[in-house]
Amino acid sequence: MKHGQREIELRGGRLVVYTRADDRHGTWHCRFRLAGKLLRRSLRTKDLEDAKRAAETLFEELSYKARTKQPLKTTVFEQVARDYLRKAERLTLEGNLSEGRLGLVKGTLERYLLPYFGKRAINEISTADFADYDDWRLDYWTRGYGADRVKANAAMTPAAKTLVMEQSVLRQVLRHGVEMGAIEHLPFMKAKRARTNRRSAFGVAEYRALIRTARRRAAEAKHPRVKRDRRLLEIYVRLLTGTGLRVGEARKLRWNDVELIATGNGRQRETLRLWVDGKTGKRAVIGSIAAKRALKALLDFYGFADIDEARAKGDGLFENGRGEAIRTFEVGFARLLEAAGLENDRYGRKRTLYCLRHTYATFRLQYGGTDVYLLARNMGTSVGMIEGHYGHISTTLAADKLL
Repeated sequence: MKHGQREIELRGGRLVVYTRADDRHGTWHCRFRLAGKLLRRSLRTKDLEDAKRAAETLFEELSYKARTKQPLKTTVFEQVARDYLRKAERLTLEGNLSEGRLGLVKGTLERYLLPYFGKRAINEISTADFADYDDWRLDYWTRGYGADRVKANAAMTPAAKTLVMEQSVLRQVLRHGVEMGAIEHLPFMKAKRARTNRRSAFGVAEYRALIRTARRRAAEAKHPRVKRDRRLLEIYVRLLTGTGLRVGEARKLRWNDVELIATGNGRQRETLRLWVDGKTGKRAVIGSIAAKRALKALLDFYGFADIDEARAKGDGLFENGRGEAIRTFEVGFARLLEAAGLENDRYGRKRTLYCLRHTYATFRLQYGGTDVYLLARNMGTSVGMIEGHYGHISTTLAADKLL
């Protein structure tokens, strides 16, 4: 024993309370062995009797955990979540996790999971906590934690699919905790189910009215910048409707991602191919004939003779008059919908830019006769998702076979 250090044995020497020679405050600590490990803990008191009681209580608690095979060291949720985030970043660098998924993980952790679970001992999180979290999350943007925060494009009330994706992040963090040894097993978490409501799409007449309105508004605009913005919006709408791209995928498109390739057996046909990097990773997207026309209109809009010149002189497909990337067309699209009288669909749901992706899927199934598997591949989604959201179209087309 070092000079200035005090030690007192309890439980026949199995439990020792002591002060450290280098601690001038005289704080008591304890040490004991459990499950073959020597454990040391600060008792956070300078009073000997309080230290003895605290040591006895701690010994009983950890002995019970050892008997029931629970982790002896308490790890808070934030430690496991940060470690999982580092793992996700490493997987992304290795090409085993998409940038979109990494973005979902980061956003979900920072906005929701860490503020709610961050300081909680991960091995104490129970099924009841998940139900409480759901209530907290539903109120987050309206009267809860995020009510006084500004977040672009955040729905005040999260969609069912959003909650499903966020739950998958929480489940992965907890599973990572099991791998780290921070928890013995995953607590029961009732799986959420995304509603499979039909997606809001434009009908043929509605889409034609939308494009006519877009062209009329561009022609009527007096200011050169407004005329330019409205003309570019029209081309953007046509390209997304002809490719089924997600809004985020279209935002990242560069001229180097665009090709016109020869396809077809015997008779060669010029086909538009786009290389996109979205939530499901990189993939090739084949555009419809309408999309190819929109692409050529875009070349003409910028004054490029062909794609080779666009690659040499241009950068992003959608830029403002100052050559800066346009982050979103949402405001312009909302005004276009209002001018066309198409703000809501037949069920009263408010339309957004994502309706263009749903319109693409509907048109391909209803008029293009596209195979569901090929459509899913082109859109970067699953066959199940296509069938869940657009299955009513296939049923209607097969009506004569069901009679």
